[in-house]
Amino acid sequence: MEMPAYCGYFCSRCPIYRAGACGNGAMREALARRYSTENRPLSAADIHCEGCREQAEKLAVFCRGCFIRACAVKKRLPHCGACEEYPCGYLKKHIPQESASRRWLDQHRGVLREDGPDEKKEGFHGG
Repeated sequence: MEMPAYCGYFCSRCPIYRAGACGNGAMREALARRYSTENRPLSAADIHCEGCREQAEKLAVFCRGCFIRACAVKKRLPHCGACEEYPCGYLKKHIPQESASRRWLDQHRGVLREDGPDEKKEGFHGG
């Protein structure tokens, strides 16, 4: 079973994670163009991630500074739903209550072990 990211998001649904995992160069190029900004231009090499449970250097550039990840790692939690403060103000602001991520976290509230969800369930912020 797949364990979601600390925020309840399933990395396997992320286009950056998938593009890197399958080594799809054309997809990585397209995503670099899509997510580049004037202040942060990206190359295909930036479109690589092994999931937020990995070390920072193996994360997508977007995920390296993730507040939710840093908080859960600091508290040594398997996910936000295991936190005494769940749902905190930051989570409420950034992950919609009706999203699949929040539904997963709600279902696993207080669960301190990493017993992944049913793989057939939805698992991304957008629902």
